[in-house]
Amino acid sequence: MTSKFDLFVIGGGSGGVRAARYASSLGINTGIAEGSRLGGTCVNKGCIPKKLYSFASHYSEELNLMRSFGWKIDKSKFSWNKLVKNKKKELFRLNNIYQNLLENSKVKIFEDYAEFVDQNTLKVGNKYIHSKNILIAVGTKPRELNKFSNVNILSSDEAFDLKKLPKNILIMGGGYIAVEFASIFNGLGVNTSLCVRGKRILSDFDKEISEFIMQQMQEKGVKIIVEDFPEKIQLKQKDYQVFFKNKTRRYEKVMGALGRVPNISKLKIENAKIKLNFKGAIHTDDLFKTSAKNIYAIGDVIDKVQLTPVAISEAMTFVNNLKSNNKKKFNYKNIPTAVFSNPNYAFVGYSENEAKKIYKKIKVYKSQFRSLKFSMSNSKEKVLIKLITNALNDKIVGLHYAGENAAEIIQGFSVAVVNGLTKSQLDKTIGIHPTCAEEVVTLKT
Repeated sequence: MTSKFDLFVIGGGSGGVRAARYASSLGINTGIAEGSRLGGTCVNKGCIPKKLYSFASHYSEELNLMRSFGWKIDKSKFSWNKLVKNKKKELFRLNNIYQNLLENSKVKIFEDYAEFVDQNTLKVGNKYIHSKNILIAVGTKPRELNKFSNVNILSSDEAFDLKKLPKNILIMGGGYIAVEFASIFNGLGVNTSLCVRGKRILSDFDKEISEFIMQQMQEKGVKIIVEDFPEKIQLKQKDYQVFFKNKTRRYEKVMGALGRVPNISKLKIENAKIKLNFKGAIHTDDLFKTSAKNIYAIGDVIDKVQLTPVAISEAMTFVNNLKSNNKKKFNYKNIPTAVFSNPNYAFVGYSENEAKKIYKKIKVYKSQFRSLKFSMSNSKEKVLIKLITNALNDKIVGLHYAGENAAEIIQGFSVAVVNGLTKSQLDKTIGIHPTCAEEVVTLKT
């Protein structure tokens, strides 16, 4: 028996669920297939558990700070098992919320993986689906490290559910996932090392800010190995023996965090003649159309901007276009982004180097200072703020903040940047004192 739909969504992550719910609310007969837990990477293996673990890792510093404010802390003990258990409870709650949202929106849910039979037909488990339009929103998965296939290298997905914390760990990679996990493990008391092939971590981000974060992380105890990468890894007894260029080191755990790749291996996209781009992501035009008629794709699987709010907004744009036959293109400019490292980093707009390539002349305003919160302790933590303008019209084209609560601060200032605020207009704002955020409205060259 074949089920028929006007729109069928493959993937129950943030983008897929939003597209299905919204389409159904507009009267489009909609179904969705998800073979794992609803919520996708963000809820189950990404944003949510990562932020929860990031919170947990900061409390060791908070306890030390409390002593400088007069609090007497006799004993403190961290339980990894309790953190994992409570995390699972929270994710289960969110999974159920997604389930209820879909059911209340009258979306037909298929709890299995989908694969293409042809351009309008899918096989989901032992059922066949025919749909006028199909939306692919399957997200990504951790990149496999084939070079080290002889040993069991931990992935970022697996790191959330370790049976116990290791005494020490090596994290391979310098992107945001690697840096975030290095901060988490270090904050939880694990002797943490990070190795990168280049000269710095976060190489795709503003150079000055990434160097600042690297220095701050090192002061907090993370060992960062630059311009070196494992040539060979062997399991010796219970430890990993890691061979670098000129040195061999031993670790209890080794984790690979070298990015994520489109999660398309189960889709059988060749049956629908769907083309991939040079990165191996599903190729789409500006309206999310793939190379196959009436098949679309959104979210991380198209590798435009891999962020949950972007996938959700892409979903809304896609459904609106589908319903009204519009041709509205998605605007990827000035999307605020955060790295939940320790210290936090968030920004909106261009890096200094990007701005130099785009504008004839720029101005850079900076401030580095110690937060009042740390002034009575022995903490060396600092804040770095960097604002970039187009010197010809004074418009803010980039704002970067490295320090506690960076994401919360940048989220608010993003409104200004997105709407073309100038530095002169920003300067008219009276700051709230004493705060770190007030420095943004008092920046000087």
